[in-house]
Amino acid sequence: MHLIGSLTKGGAERFVVDLCNELAKDERYEVSLLSLRGNDLERGFRKEIQDKVRYISFGKGPGINFLVMFRLTAWLETENPDFVHSHLNGFEYLALYFLRSSRTRFFHTLHNIATKECPSYFARIFRKTCYKKNKVQAITISEDVKQTFQECYGLGNDILIPNGRPDLVQTPAYKEVFKEHRLGSDTFLLVHVARITAQKNQELLIEAVQQFNSTETKKCSLLLIGEAKNESLHQKLQRMASGDPHIRFLGGKYNVVDYLSLADAFCLSSFYEGMPISIIEAFSVGCIPICTPVSGIKNMIRHGHNGFLSKDKSVNSYCDAIKEALYHPHKEMIRYKGKQSFLSNYHISITARNYNRAYQQQTPELQAFHHLPTPSF
Repeated sequence: MHLIGSLTKGGAERFVVDLCNELAKDERYEVSLLSLRGNDLERGFRKEIQDKVRYISFGKGPGINFLVMFRLTAWLETENPDFVHSHLNGFEYLALYFLRSSRTRFFHTLHNIATKECPSYFARIFRKTCYKKNKVQAITISEDVKQTFQECYGLGNDILIPNGRPDLVQTPAYKEVFKEHRLGSDTFLLVHVARITAQKNQELLIEAVQQFNSTETKKCSLLLIGEAKNESLHQKLQRMASGDPHIRFLGGKYNVVDYLSLADAFCLSSFYEGMPISIIEAFSVGCIPICTPVSGIKNMIRHGHNGFLSKDKSVNSYCDAIKEALYHPHKEMIRYKGKQSFLSNYHISITARNYNRAYQQQTPELQAFHHLPTPSF
């Protein structure tokens, strides 16, 4: 069973749905996806849950809800699952069940650097106790996240498993997207996919694109795709781009693959990251990523090989990275290397296989109970 706060559009939410769908392909397992909050069928990823995955929602509203914690605990006691795997804020809602279950094995994936993934000091104390006593097995998603886990909790007992995505297929909307943003255009097309939050640092991206366009004959068009989680920041960014015909805010989109498929490059200018799902999506369709050299991104991109990294988080440096990427003489080879990175490291089948191994490695008695094969490493 995988537990997450909600299934709104975000990288961790996207990943959990993909992972559950992939794990459910194994006939030995029954997979359930538990969401603390309710999810609109059209606005998030709920509609992408496959039939083999059981979906349960506990209807939580904003803020901490102890009633939901009690309901979740009672439900889990009835189900008595072999594994419960939490994500994001799902961890603390399992506190009562931790105390009541001696059979269930618990896992938690850190989807960001440790201090950002769990900013509360008291929550970190609670989590450290669970990790230290091996009540919960921590899963980290990149070398940088692994390092921050060890620094934050003073432990080295995590398991590193990179994120993954399935093969992406263009949707029926691709032709319309092409007509609107590519047909007859004489600009470079840049696509940014991320929620509008301070972490994603869209201000740097907009300034760098505007600087590029102020000096170059061939301009860049920038499409920002993602829901506004910070409305005051959203308004500030819109003021920065006001009157600029080359910058557009598109909001959340279900068909991100269509935009990445026709873009010259994918841009991510974050202050910090775990292992962005959006970069994996860009790799999968051969869209060249241009990113800031932060956290897990540095573990994914080799500059000039499968993408480009700015030297630092300054506007000048990021603008230089855009120029290097767009004017590079071997862009097709870099696109190919990106696709190879996806197939070799970030396909969801690889990720699911590694999660299966982690589950089996931690539960030898359950292997015998379910007649599971011992994993080879």
